[in-house]
Amino acid sequence: MTDATTDHKAYRIAIAALMVLALVLFAYPLTRAFYHFEIDMNEGWNAYYQMRAAAGLPLYTGLPQGMFNNYPPLSFYLTGWLGQMIGDVILAGRLVSLAALGVIALACGRVIRVAGGGTWDARLGMTCCLLFFTAFATDYVGMNDPQLLGQALAIWGMVIWLQACGRMGWAIGAAALLVASVMTKHNLVLLPLLVAGDVILRGSMRQKVVFFGASITLTLLCFGLILFNNGDAFFGQLLAARDWNVERAFLFTMEIFSRFQAPIMVVGLGLIAARRDDMARLILVYLAAAIVLGAGFSGGAGTDINVFFDLSIALAIGAGLVAIELRRRGADGRGMAALVLAINAGVVLFAPQALGRFAVDALGDMRARELAFAADVAYLQSVSGDALCQSPLLCLRSGKPLVYDSFNATQAMYHGALAPDDLAVKLRAHRFAVVQISDRRQHMSDDPAVGQVMPARFINFDDGVFDVLDSSYRLDHIGLNGRFYRPKP
Repeated sequence: MTDATTDHKAYRIAIAALMVLALVLFAYPLTRAFYHFEIDMNEGWNAYYQMRAAAGLPLYTGLPQGMFNNYPPLSFYLTGWLGQMIGDVILAGRLVSLAALGVIALACGRVIRVAGGGTWDARLGMTCCLLFFTAFATDYVGMNDPQLLGQALAIWGMVIWLQACGRMGWAIGAAALLVASVMTKHNLVLLPLLVAGDVILRGSMRQKVVFFGASITLTLLCFGLILFNNGDAFFGQLLAARDWNVERAFLFTMEIFSRFQAPIMVVGLGLIAARRDDMARLILVYLAAAIVLGAGFSGGAGTDINVFFDLSIALAIGAGLVAIELRRRGADGRGMAALVLAINAGVVLFAPQALGRFAVDALGDMRARELAFAADVAYLQSVSGDALCQSPLLCLRSGKPLVYDSFNATQAMYHGALAPDDLAVKLRAHRFAVVQISDRRQHMSDDPAVGQVMPARFINFDDGVFDVLDSSYRLDHIGLNGRFYRPKP
């Protein structure tokens, strides 16, 4: 029989090995952040509003007819000002995203320490957090998008509350961070609701008054400032209708379960076993709610894996709490190491694919994409007049204004905010000197030979638009970012 020190060594070795893997996987989005190509179409869209915010322009009024902004304003100001300082708003947003993931990982570790976990239990939670994001949400990490910034604010709001211990200033700080998270991304409602519920159940009367008083006051102050600058256009755009599809929600959720089945089973069962502990119960509720809320959001048009980010965070915290419970039940180091590997079994199996992608990109593919992107930018610069860019970063890098938001405008046409033929009319009138499109018809196929596929999450153009495009425009250039069309004579 081995002694306790040797047994604990196995636990530490397992965590340390996965920490190395997490840092290697994190190096990929860190490296990619400094290359000049579009990681995701959200990058240029966000940059447009970040630049408006930095210039002191309103974010919800005075926009071109085809532009819509359905995000809260905080991230636009923070990233826009940082972009002014460093001279590149895209790089600023990418660095904010990378830093935010590190902050989220630290918060996971801090929750575990508050729950009574040791240093290595906290490191387990931090490592799981980095692995879940860098392995399964690679394209979101280090992308110019506010989601991770909002998640970082929200999780630290929960950390501050859990550490409050009756201190009123900490309750106010928790409320401020949670309000800031929703003012960064409006779908980040889970942690504010979770903390609010915990305050109601476990907080003193004074804490309840201070927390909810601060939350309501700060929320009203934020809305007041937004209304002062933009009028009621903010609410109209934030609450604009969009398509929701139950089949898309089901298939997308099953896709997420296939990636996270190991941690969901191991951590979920472990938290159920530890449910007598207050923190384990709280995180168990967080985990269950993250699945339900993510499944609900996933049916919406334009949603992506970010609607399940709370799931990754809950699982990472839960991993550390389950380790604490397993030790309490007398598990030795080998059993603890087995737990670590079981939770991360999916990541370990997926790691060769992720590392292979990193290797291919690092050995020249990212540089090739950068050059190809630059060629598309140069092409757009050679064309005088406005452009319709499905990839907004192309317009920005080529010095052209964004005048049409293809995704949100299509949703607006579907739901009556724009005329159903708004874009078709513009195309027939040759409103755009060049049209860049990255994809073709996107709806599900009705052909039995093709088979049933997941309904498109991103419908940037209605199928009928392509017929008008083909009749009014001619293909003039093909590049990394798709096809470029010029008006027919």
